Amino acid sequence: MPMVEEASQTEILWEWDPYYSDVAANIPLTSKPIPTITSDNESIIYSELIKDSLIPRFMLLEASVYPLPLLGTHLKKHSPDLYKQGRIGNSSLNIFDSVTAGFQEPWAVSAFFGNIAKLVRPGETRVGNNMGYTGYLVSAGAKHIKTNVLIDDVWHELEWKIKGKRDYADEKISWSFRAGGKFHRNPEVTDVFYVGLFRSNLDHRAAILQLLKNSTFDWKIQFAQRSGRFVRQDLVVGKKFPMENREFTPTLDIGLVWESPEEYSGTLRNRNSSTLTLLLRPSIEF
Repeated sequence: MPMVEEASQTEILWEWDPYYSDVAANIPLTSKPIPTITSDNESIIYSELIKDSLIPRFMLLEASVYPLPLLGTHLKKHSPDLYKQGRIGNSSLNIFDSVTAGFQEPWAVSAFFGNIAKLVRPGETRVGNNMGYTGYLVSAGAKHIKTNVLIDDVWHELEWKIKGKRDYADEKISWSFRAGGKFHRNPEVTDVFYVGLFRSNLDHRAAILQLLKNSTFDWKIQFAQRSGRFVRQDLVVGKKFPMENREFTPTLDIGLVWESPEEYSGTLRNRNSSTLTLLLRPSIEF
């Protein structure tokens, strides 16, 4: 597999999404250049990113905010009547809960230490910020979200992950595979270990009914650090609907969030049985 290198330099990166928006600074820790992986084979890209990942060569500082989940907490606190109107019939389902479910914090700051590589498709001449990352991530925040209610909680998170993005005119692929632990200063929020798998694909060349094309898969399981019992599971699958001669693509993700009562204790534990929340995430991908 051909692999070349280019000079390292500090870069500012950003992305906007109604569910996850961030700005980041990529800072080299050594004088070694950023390697470039030239391949369209995902398994080769993953293996190349993992090589020599034990010794960090780059630092990425990031600040992120989750706009729709944050809006959900605002509506529930300041517009409770409007929030109640989101209830579907006589069921316990609320459209605001479904649209904002899956996020347990409104914002975060993080520092990534690891290796970074430029990702290039063979024969591709377009220059872009297609990057792959492998290494360690430290994140922190001061709030926790429980059913769209903000709770005071200084938390920090440690994880190892491999993630990346390839963005071309006819195809976009992003992925994130991670494992780590989350620790809460609020004693009523359970400390957890977790494993997460995410992959998203947008292919303007593919038929709309192809199963693995134009799809999203996102699965995260959490278990209590003390008891080892599963306390939460988020499973999301989605479909993208590319339109010819359009620079945007409508998307729809559907999933379930399963929560054990052991996810909380004390005054925050307001139930004795597990719950299922329907998750709906309509969005637009540019």
